[in-house]
Amino acid sequence: MASDYDPGMATYRWPTRDIIYIAVVGPFMLAAALEWVLWLAAFLYCLFKVYQKADHWSIKVLAVIMTFLFSLLRLAFIPVMVFTLPLPPQATQYFPAEVSSNFQWFAFWSFSVLLIGPWLFCVYRLVTHSLGRSKRIKEALDDRTAPKTVVVMPVYKEDAAVLIKAIDSVIDCDYPAYCIHVFLSWDGDTVDESYLQVIQHLGIPISLRIYPQSIDVCYKGARITVSRFKHGGKRHCQKQTFKLVDKVYKEYLKTHDDLFVLFIDSDCILDRVCLQNFMYDMELKPGSKRNMLAMTGIITSTTNKNTLLTILQDMEYIHGQLFERSVESGCGAVTCLPGALTILRFSAFRKMAKYYFADKAEQCDDLFDFGKCHLGEDRWLTHLFMIGAKEPYQIQMCTGAFCKTEAVQTFSSLLKQRRRWFLGFITNEVCMITDVRLWKRYPLLCLVRFMQNTIRTTTLLFFIMVISLVTTSKRVSDLPVGFIAVSLGLNYLLMFYFGLCLKRYKAWLYPLMFILNPFFNWIYMMYGIFTAGQRTWGGPRADAAAADAETTPGEAVEIAKEQGDEFNVNFDTFRKSLVRRRSVPVRPSSQVEGRFAPAEQLLDGFYVNTHAANPAMTRQPDVLPSLPQFKPPRAFRDSVESVLSMSSGDVSNTLLTPHNVENLMNEEDQRKLHYARQARASNSVSGMEGSEKDSGSNYGESWPTHPEPVLEIPGSFNSPTVHDVHPYSARQWRSNTSYPSDPHEGHDNVEPPRPTWPVQYPRHHRAFQPVDGIV
Repeated sequence: MASDYDPGMATYRWPTRDIIYIAVVGPFMLAAALEWVLWLAAFLYCLFKVYQKADHWSIKVLAVIMTFLFSLLRLAFIPVMVFTLPLPPQATQYFPAEVSSNFQWFAFWSFSVLLIGPWLFCVYRLVTHSLGRSKRIKEALDDRTAPKTVVVMPVYKEDAAVLIKAIDSVIDCDYPAYCIHVFLSWDGDTVDESYLQVIQHLGIPISLRIYPQSIDVCYKGARITVSRFKHGGKRHCQKQTFKLVDKVYKEYLKTHDDLFVLFIDSDCILDRVCLQNFMYDMELKPGSKRNMLAMTGIITSTTNKNTLLTILQDMEYIHGQLFERSVESGCGAVTCLPGALTILRFSAFRKMAKYYFADKAEQCDDLFDFGKCHLGEDRWLTHLFMIGAKEPYQIQMCTGAFCKTEAVQTFSSLLKQRRRWFLGFITNEVCMITDVRLWKRYPLLCLVRFMQNTIRTTTLLFFIMVISLVTTSKRVSDLPVGFIAVSLGLNYLLMFYFGLCLKRYKAWLYPLMFILNPFFNWIYMMYGIFTAGQRTWGGPRADAAAADAETTPGEAVEIAKEQGDEFNVNFDTFRKSLVRRRSVPVRPSSQVEGRFAPAEQLLDGFYVNTHAANPAMTRQPDVLPSLPQFKPPRAFRDSVESVLSMSSGDVSNTLLTPHNVENLMNEEDQRKLHYARQARASNSVSGMEGSEKDSGSNYGESWPTHPEPVLEIPGSFNSPTVHDVHPYSARQWRSNTSYPSDPHEGHDNVEPPRPTWPVQYPRHHRAFQPVDGIV
């Protein structure tokens, strides 16, 4: 074969194969260059917005420093990428050999350090924390040893079959059902077919003329509170549910600090040992300080039909959570607590309720605020918790808590999802690295996050290298093999181990994700930046959702979301509607520092929560009414009722204690429910007895040996109850009494009358019985 070198011209001629190679790889090189420029521009734009909105001098200083360092490091990658690209000799002949070699070695070692460092953190977490769905608690839990768990599940236009499957996955967990209380909350007060199908499955009669706002029912031994709230979005629904939870457990929290709240989505399927593994890390681990405040688990995708999109999503979920969140946990805290699977210590969380449930939509001035507080609300609220925590390693990931969620099936839906994730990520990432408090408390975490952002969007180069091999333009020896081996090899070792431990062998297809994911990420970023830019530069469309005297900013956002484009909102009307508050801050307020902490126990056994400085003193009658009342310190004046009522659109006065389902039923319906529960209990007991013979565990002892009255909600323990007449009477009730689960309220009232049938039946709930004389 004739040489391509021309001695007369001292240059290389362009052979046909190199021309074809350049024609093929040229567009990808231009795409990589465009990605590099847009990521730099987007990050610098967000830093500029942070500087512009800063309310503290430290934010401005850090914004300037980060702008300089980020620009410097990104510019340093230009010659690195040029000298590393597999270009034809007609182009590389002009590169000095020594300079080219030095840049390639610099690229190899810099990327190796940035990859091996987090990789070692991940390996350390895997060594010190067991990974998998195995039980970590070897002894069977009962109602006295298991912490109490409140599960908050907001529902909006969910299929009844999917919702029932999600409910059953929670109740059927390997965890005492008596210690599980599910709050099933509909985001919308209409009674539709899905609502009726679900409540019928739970044992609530569907023949009622009008349904109360909240109904209590005992299902498989667990307590479920079914509620309907005015439509206002997921955060609004969670807010109303939290207020209901706080009302139900107000007295219980004065003497206990073992209540946890788990936020999940209505389509999530919990793993059987998810709850108990959460509790092991949060509370029951031997030697634990019991100061863990928040944790997230591992969310995997599920689908009825495997496609390239679903397989890539599944691998991305596994790698993103088990690798990236493991690294973040090792550095002090995870930076995102997803609403699909997050557990919090209730006593600490209620201190943050004022800030967590604050209505941020009406404070949004522009798309930056909207992306930070609405699109990236999970990250913004995690940032809030990181500031509120008193020390690092209190916001972690549990490697034994798993759940499944439905994978996105269509590419258009995936684009919208990733646009939301991208804009929420970049706005909150910039706010995090410009918060000096986070640099003081989590220095290693902030450093890792900043360096990861500097090398972001460089992975498209691997796609170009693959093309050069496929087109035979380059040999393997011509490529930076060590660079590829470090990046692909180390990640594949982890993915191979993850797939082996979790029995998710799709993870072994990681090389496919390694090649294709840069291309998809490029599309996601382009779509996110250009659609957001169109909204910013072009202004709102004519059909944009707007706030006015009758529509709050939060409702306007929900209207836009229902129309299929949550970006289609007019922020200018947010500032004119109702009473305009100050703009949303760049970083959480200094008032939350150290606030996210467990309740402190006093010498009298009571816990200091947000209601008063000493709960024991609040029970004493006021013997000196003429004297001015003592005002507790500010830290104890922020009750949940007061702090939440400060938000717009508050309807706390309409939240009534949930009604027991038996109060809504006639005697025939009660008889049917009694027989159904007896059959379910006997089947469950027989199933447990069979499992005892196989495993040797005495699960049968966890079932109650004494019956409880029919008209009591689990947790009342034959204690007198208060009267709370609901205005929406479904029929002529035999008693207009609503029964709270609060065992301390209404001691002066007379116990309500019992129905004649059935006299008693097993309620299978002893979760809040007195322990050592303390209720």
